[in-house]
Amino acid sequence: MIASNTIVGGRYRVMRPLGGGGMKLVYLAEDLRLASRECALAEMVDTFTSPETQKAAVAAFQREADMLAQLSNEHIPRVFDRFSDQNHHYLVMEFIDGITLEQKLQNAGGKLPESEVIEVALQVLDTLEYLHNLEPPVIYRDLKPSNVMLTPSEQVKLIDFGIARLFQPLSNATMIGTQGYAPPEQYRGKVEFRSDLYALGATMHHALSGRDPAVEPPFSFPPLRSLCPDVTPALCEVVDQVLKYDVVLRVADAAEFRQRLMAIKSGTPITMPQRNSSTAASSRPQLKLPLSGVKDREQQASAPTMLSNQIDTQCPRCGRSIPVDSNYCSFCAADVTGRLSGMDRGATPEAQTIILDDVASPREFPGPIFHERHRRRRPARTLALVIGGFFLLGYLIFHSSQPAPSDGDTGPGPDYGSVPAVPNPDAPVPGEPAEPAHTEPREIALRQALDAQGYNSVHFKMEGDTIILWGSVPTEADRLMVQTQIFLVARIFSIEDHLQVRDNFFAEP
Repeated sequence: MIASNTIVGGRYRVMRPLGGGGMKLVYLAEDLRLASRECALAEMVDTFTSPETQKAAVAAFQREADMLAQLSNEHIPRVFDRFSDQNHHYLVMEFIDGITLEQKLQNAGGKLPESEVIEVALQVLDTLEYLHNLEPPVIYRDLKPSNVMLTPSEQVKLIDFGIARLFQPLSNATMIGTQGYAPPEQYRGKVEFRSDLYALGATMHHALSGRDPAVEPPFSFPPLRSLCPDVTPALCEVVDQVLKYDVVLRVADAAEFRQRLMAIKSGTPITMPQRNSSTAASSRPQLKLPLSGVKDREQQASAPTMLSNQIDTQCPRCGRSIPVDSNYCSFCAADVTGRLSGMDRGATPEAQTIILDDVASPREFPGPIFHERHRRRRPARTLALVIGGFFLLGYLIFHSSQPAPSDGDTGPGPDYGSVPAVPNPDAPVPGEPAEPAHTEPREIALRQALDAQGYNSVHFKMEGDTIILWGSVPTEADRLMVQTQIFLVARIFSIEDHLQVRDNFFAEP
């Protein structure tokens, strides 16, 4: 930590620390060359042992600092200067006198009135719309209450664009964004504009309900209306929509989100204007940065708090790849805390953002994690296929060995007794509940897969991460095949099975 009255860079006198932690500390300083102007001095320290790695990190730091210096929006602190001194790197920014939204929530008892939340969200959306319409676009990636500053005049400032990540040492930590606020696709290194909208929705959900998502399983937001019956239904609806697990089901962009909030604020009907994408693209401000090796718009988004691919492992519940130090699975939300060996999961008082540079490929990575990863090669869907194949083979062998009855024969036979009439499988069963309309992509895909396999008499509905089945199937082997389809198509491993088997040849006599 830098002592008070220390002169840094021959120009900035440190007055007192403002906060920070880990690889980054922020100080209140005064600029001795410009009328003792107050500024925020962010110090980042690297621990690189390789000169080549350090050189690359410093170059990246300079590029991102230059990018931040080009941003011009009233809700983004201005960048005045950047410089390095050996392994210490400094960013000089506008000093924001105020408190964070996180502190305001604590002072207010955990939640804020609807009108205040809308005002903060509108200012954040104004900033996101500006960032997303730059060329190349800038995706913020770490929106949360502690990164939203409020001045005494209630003006919003977005702070901490994650530039300190460039000097993080290589380790196993791969947490992406901030748990609870980061959307599912961000855990997999895939981000776009609606990823920022998800994080804003999580922040609004927290501020309106008092439910802190950082201490809950990820992607588990209850409908806002169930927690806050007094909140305007239209506001609950738009917040719930931006928190959808699937990106395509969320609000399209910051402009639409802002318009809907403005309509809620004024109590007027929502009218969405026609958009001309070519005109919008041509009017975007250009960032003068060297951008090479990019192929598409999603990849070339300039990225404060940029993510990188890290070593993955498999979720013990669903078998899908997740970051090796995740506390929860980004697909099925299973709690995997303490599952991995060789990791220190000490308690942290608050959610932290840990975003690191790329590590070596699995073939080059030393230590036990590489070997442990290669021992885990038994995903649940493979087991389900083996079991389903076994029962299907048994079914075919059993029936191929039985003499077939003559047409219309319903009387007793020499070996198999009477043959009951087979009911129409698609006929509705009296008293059986009707299958609900399916709107989620996974539900639609599962219905189509079951119909393609001839299981029209199988009905289902989704409740959270559980599939409830009812209806009928010809055999136990078909029951297994239906479950296998659920595993493979819907990626769901919790099944409440009420299927009736019409020809249960595995049953005890």
